[in-house]
Amino acid sequence: RMGMYMASPPLEPQDDEWYLDVCDIAYYRQHWADLNPEEGVYAFDEYFDPIFDYWVTERGKRVAFGPMSQSKHSRHEYVTPRWVFDKGVPSVDHVALRGHHQFDPVFWDERYLNLYCEFIAKLGEYLDGREGFEFIDMRGIGEWGEMHLQRWTPEQLEATGYTDTKYIAAYRRMIDAYAEAFPHSQVFLNVGAPKFLSIMDYAALRGCHFRQDGMSPTGASNDVGEWLFKPYSRRGVIGNFEFHSGYKSMQDKGWDLGETIDAGLRAPVSYWNTNLCGLSTAPTEGREQLTRAARRIGYRFVLTGLDYLPEIHVAEDRASRTIFFSDWRNDGVAPCYDSFALEWSLVDEAGETVAAALQFPETPTTNWWPGEDVRLATLVRVPAGTPPGDYRLKLTMLVPETGSRILLGIAGRDEKDRYDLCAISAVPGEDRAGVVFEEGFEGDGLAWGVSGEMVATIDDAAAHTGERSLLVAGSHAQGWNYAALGLSTPLLPAARYRLSAWMLVEDMQPGGHSPYLKLAANDADDKWIENYSTQKYAMARSGEWQLLEAYGDLPLNAAIGVIAIEKGAHSIPITARIRLDDITLELLEAP
Repeated sequence: RMGMYMASPPLEPQDDEWYLDVCDIAYYRQHWADLNPEEGVYAFDEYFDPIFDYWVTERGKRVAFGPMSQSKHSRHEYVTPRWVFDKGVPSVDHVALRGHHQFDPVFWDERYLNLYCEFIAKLGEYLDGREGFEFIDMRGIGEWGEMHLQRWTPEQLEATGYTDTKYIAAYRRMIDAYAEAFPHSQVFLNVGAPKFLSIMDYAALRGCHFRQDGMSPTGASNDVGEWLFKPYSRRGVIGNFEFHSGYKSMQDKGWDLGETIDAGLRAPVSYWNTNLCGLSTAPTEGREQLTRAARRIGYRFVLTGLDYLPEIHVAEDRASRTIFFSDWRNDGVAPCYDSFALEWSLVDEAGETVAAALQFPETPTTNWWPGEDVRLATLVRVPAGTPPGDYRLKLTMLVPETGSRILLGIAGRDEKDRYDLCAISAVPGEDRAGVVFEEGFEGDGLAWGVSGEMVATIDDAAAHTGERSLLVAGSHAQGWNYAALGLSTPLLPAARYRLSAWMLVEDMQPGGHSPYLKLAANDADDKWIENYSTQKYAMARSGEWQLLEAYGDLPLNAAIGVIAIEKGAHSIPITARIRLDDITLELLEAP
């Protein structure tokens, strides 16, 4: 979903060609007439198979296409198949660059759209989702499929019934056809002036992306990089650029190539065509500037810092865990359009993974905006029995659903696309696990805070074990909990706890609102962070003591704990008699 691409490269380039190290994608434009020479006849195998065989299978690169219905560069009379006109589609007579006549369709004619959309459906059946297929351009309306009608005279527009409304409707019909034919592929619309923003916005709504074929030192044509690409990039729309002129033409005009590259890199562009000059004959400046652009387009995730504990305390009979913070920056010019996960691995000296954690960043990678810093907190659980020794922390970024991995701006990549980050030693450590709080209510009791008109007392009318229990009784109208207790013992950050207790509901009016327990984790300023809740009390067995349990992997900023009896309904008035006994909070694992 990003990269520099070669404009119509030869199928057998020399292995040492410079552009093979810079470009990821081979891009070709086709005539509709070449792919669909006769009605019902499709030359897809003859055209596409050699391209896929060479670039995808042999070279491991990707391919992209743009089938055109009109092109003044073509040597042929018919870019749109002649049989289309024989079916009654009206045409106009244009003169091509080489002086010969061409016959182009009336794009807003219903008969043209019917036949064209049928062709796109067949093309989608053939290409959509194919391995190595990167994107397709919509090029069925306008000169080269761009959002203008170059060579169309006012007389021709008048004679063919052109209106802006018909033009927009035709474009929406084409967009629908591509969106339906290529549901698993990227589709690009060649964009134009603000006058037709409704077309571009509709394409974005249908999941399509934007392309502008017109980069110059002043920026993209119609300044689309600023008013179109920037806001829509935050909606997941990808930007794609092509140069306005070739290298020699730019020199003749006095256009500076470096300024043109800089102007393009001010926009969130993820793809860029190398149509600047012949690939093999590109001058030194062209090669250098295209390479510079290739290093900046798209997203570039760089790890800028790592705060970690150099030692892990391990034991034979218990698990441990390690925590660290990583700092990231997107050094590219565009957003990332995929939601990646990070896989952290602790690897021994033999290269075997002894511990791993898959992390979905709290700030998704689609929101790692260019130039902005992101900090991640990570916990890796180390199994019991991990032997003491020296280990390496390694990292992979991937799409876990497909296993697809990406390259990162980090040195030290191994054969599994893991990046070596640092050394961590495992040393024998003391066992801190065990009960950190327990209460059976046999003594003088604790200061439970209550809500509403509830009252908390300790009495001996019923108990799970021993002679006494906590009774919370009364009425409560507004609020989430009946009663709560702040723990005097601090919580350990990134530790794993288990909360258990026995509950007895003696009465609940109205019925059906099941209470439960929770452990709330607050930060050092006593600001709430997260809740860890038990299962709900089974009201169908009211009058029985029931065991409630909750497990919690605490956040890295956890400091203060609160145990609460939860109401289960915020704004319903409830009258209840609830007993609690044998509360235990256990530390199971700690860094």
